[in-house]
Amino acid sequence: MIKLFSLKQQKKDEESAGGNRTGAGGKKASAAQLRIQKDINELNLPKTCEINFPDDDDLLNFRLIISPDEGFYKGGKFVFSFKEPNPEDPLNKEAAEVLQTNRRLFEQNVQRSLRGGYVGATYFERCLK
Repeated sequence: MIKLFSLKQQKKDEESAGGNRTGAGGKKASAAQLRIQKDINELNLPKTCEINFPDDDDLLNFRLIISPDEGFYKGGKFVFSFKEPNPEDPLNKEAAEVLQTNRRLFEQNVQRSLRGGYVGATYFERCLK
């Protein structure tokens, strides 16, 4: 019970001091921003991986750089860019339409595609363990 009160007090202190619960200009941080901040703080990457944020204030857009130190790809460098979905400028217009009209269905489609299966007429190989 004491811990609950101390967490509430900590939250009040952060809000009154403009802590990390608000973004630039005093706007409230989104759930995605809060989650990624927590995940990044807990991230423990191997020495062959590096994460790069082009804009330190935008944690939803980042690059993952993998530099294998053994095996066939030793000495190689693989760069993956991750960007927050932008329904205004989509690569996949159908997915963007679903994202705008039914976010829950969009999330289900993403999970279905990662687990392996069909989304519409397109089959996706399983990529989650």
